[in-house]
Amino acid sequence: MASAQYETATRTVEETLVVLKLTEDEADALREIVGASDGTRLHVGILKALEQIGHGADGTYTPTVKAYDLSAAYRDRSGDVWTFTGRRAPDGEPYVTYTDTASNTDRITDIEREWGPLTKVTD
Repeated sequence: MASAQYETATRTVEETLVVLKLTEDEADALREIVGASDGTRLHVGILKALEQIGHGADGTYTPTVKAYDLSAAYRDRSGDVWTFTGRRAPDGEPYVTYTDTASNTDRITDIEREWGPLTKVTD
């Protein structure tokens, strides 16, 4: 007769990490290359990591009275969750995306106006 049971196993995993040492100019050039990519999740993750080095989404942006936490996500009235790409328009306004596409050029104030109110996601 067959039988089955759960067992717990411990595994040790070794992971190799790659650390790049770049000058600021080199990092800027790499940001441009990755930002112009096809927008796959891998490229988006790399771009977000690069943009958090000196050009990241840390801090706040206050276009009028409401301040946006640039490290947070915001839900619009239709349920889409928007995050900051780490990129900014020439006037300094942050770009946002709900598709994890770092090259998205939607601005936070446009999304607030068209799909607001935006509420900070806290879970």
